[in-house]
Amino acid sequence: MQFSHSHLRASKPAPRRPKNAPVFCIGWHAFVNWPQPAGTTPRPVPMIDRAGAPIANDLADGQEVAIVAWRPHAREGVAYQVRRSTDGSEWWIAVEYLRRLREVPLGDPAGVAQG
Repeated sequence: MQFSHSHLRASKPAPRRPKNAPVFCIGWHAFVNWPQPAGTTPRPVPMIDRAGAPIANDLADGQEVAIVAWRPHAREGVAYQVRRSTDGSEWWIAVEYLRRLREVPLGDPAGVAQG
């Protein structure tokens, strides 16, 4: 018996996580990665709600958050549910807006701390 695979469409593989993107475990602490150029008006960190819609927030670069949950996204990358340590507020945030260290290491233009 011969099988024909012509009826199957070739699927594109999901993009891989960049090698320099941090990975966080539930329960870990992280820091907001949203440095602003000196002398500019601070802009809110791009955030989404549970449904993926943009939401307002008042997170600032370097604030400590706890990782509560994570959600993979094939195209957009990983999103983490975070809880701010100071007041318990929770949001979903893309991995590129988190880092492991409070301060951005010198010479790290992406602001992603390796550790």
